[in-house]
Amino acid sequence: MRDLTPRWFRNLTLSRKFVVSFGCLLALLSLALAGILFYLSKVNSYVDRHRRITVPAMATAAKMERLGFDMSFALHRLLLNPSAESTGQASAKLQGLRTQLRQELSLYRSTHAARTHPVLFAMLTDHRQTSLADQEEQALGEIGRAVEALGTQWTDQRAPDLTRAEAVRLRQAVESDVHFQTLTHALQQLVDIQTRIALEMKLEGDRLEQRARLLIVGLAVVLAAMIGVAFLTVRRHIADPLTNLAATADRVAGQDLTAAFDPWPSHDEVGALSRSLGAMLTTLQDRTRALERKTQELEGFTYSVAHDLKGPLREIEGFSSLLERRYGSGMDDTARHYLTTIRSSILRLSGLIDDLLRYARLEQQALTRSTVPLKPLFDSVLRDQARMIEASDCHVHMECPDLALQGDAAGLRQVLVNLVANALKFSREAHPPELHLGARRVGGETVLWVKDNGIGFEQQDATKIFGLFERLHGPDRYEGTGVGLAIVKLIVDKHGGRVWAESDPGKGATFYAAFPNQSGEGLSVHS
Repeated sequence: MRDLTPRWFRNLTLSRKFVVSFGCLLALLSLALAGILFYLSKVNSYVDRHRRITVPAMATAAKMERLGFDMSFALHRLLLNPSAESTGQASAKLQGLRTQLRQELSLYRSTHAARTHPVLFAMLTDHRQTSLADQEEQALGEIGRAVEALGTQWTDQRAPDLTRAEAVRLRQAVESDVHFQTLTHALQQLVDIQTRIALEMKLEGDRLEQRARLLIVGLAVVLAAMIGVAFLTVRRHIADPLTNLAATADRVAGQDLTAAFDPWPSHDEVGALSRSLGAMLTTLQDRTRALERKTQELEGFTYSVAHDLKGPLREIEGFSSLLERRYGSGMDDTARHYLTTIRSSILRLSGLIDDLLRYARLEQQALTRSTVPLKPLFDSVLRDQARMIEASDCHVHMECPDLALQGDAAGLRQVLVNLVANALKFSREAHPPELHLGARRVGGETVLWVKDNGIGFEQQDATKIFGLFERLHGPDRYEGTGVGLAIVKLIVDKHGGRVWAESDPGKGATFYAAFPNQSGEGLSVHS
């Protein structure tokens, strides 16, 4: 898959990549918040304009319409009852209503007319409804002219000549009706215009709300896309490379040295880590090949030396046996002692060679892991050592529940054989010899232990005795080659475990071999 990430981004360090990614997300979030606040302010402005302009304008228009109706009613009463007393009261009322209507008209012109509000007029312009403002101006003009005409009408009516003919009053009534119809029509038109302006404002509010929703949805989509891009970027440039490095490292840890770390083009920490691990793997492969070559050479040398040594040893042992058979009767005690020493030394050297070969084979041999029940393994080892146990009259105590281990069955058996043989050898002078052995689960480990009541040793020598050819006693007192406990440590180490010993001089010794539990290990074989 082609990498579309810009080169400058690939060359950034991980920390800067995080800064750039989250900086972009933060900038987008800030932009989204600003856009939402902008449209919320516009919606709030719409609500405020509706509250301050449209509602009061419609109320003022309705009030002017009511004042016009009251004026019409009062003037009709004056025309129908032109008595002096009625004329004075009606004229005063008409004057007051006219004054109120002119005030409301002036108030409307100054505070509610569309052309007096730039924002409202801009909204009408945006909606291509400026004709409403023109119609409003026209209606206001008609209202003003009708009010003035009605003022003239009732001024004529208050003339001192009260003996006018009925025809004159009828004419005035007809003219007043005409003016009031004009006023009423203009006021109704004004109310209709305000209703249409209110509708336009509602449409503006709906449009703002729709834009706000689209903005929120759009920003949410963009934000989701940015998060997806950031996720894919982090995954491609951080998570996937680290996963691949971890998988390759696991293969290398599993001794698969054919694995290789894929080169990474970025110059960030992951790229540096990949190159460093690649260089380390190359060095490890070179050293492993060199070590394998040296090990093969050493193995060949060991077998060659063992073969070359065993040949002369067999000859020495054969000639010493021949000397004993032919000249044994004529030998004195000193000669017999010399011959016996030669033969015992041959046997000890032959055993040492065999132990060395066994140690070399174990060191090169791969583990064959399987589920090994421990109780049958303990019983089998004790049966094999039964002759030595009976010969020393040793009391054996075993504490082994039904536990199992994942390990090499032959290797685990060799560990127990060597530990039991070691305990029997160094406790044979006790009265009576006692052997305790068992297994238990401690934390994440399964611990095998063998305890004796033999001669013991200083605790400061507890680590030393697991070394190759390390002996605390001479071969004249206790037989052995100094390889048995080294084999124990080698096998336990190959299982990833550990060995240690606890002892005091004259109080016996306890040897422990702890094996780490894997999934399901260390549990009862019946569970």
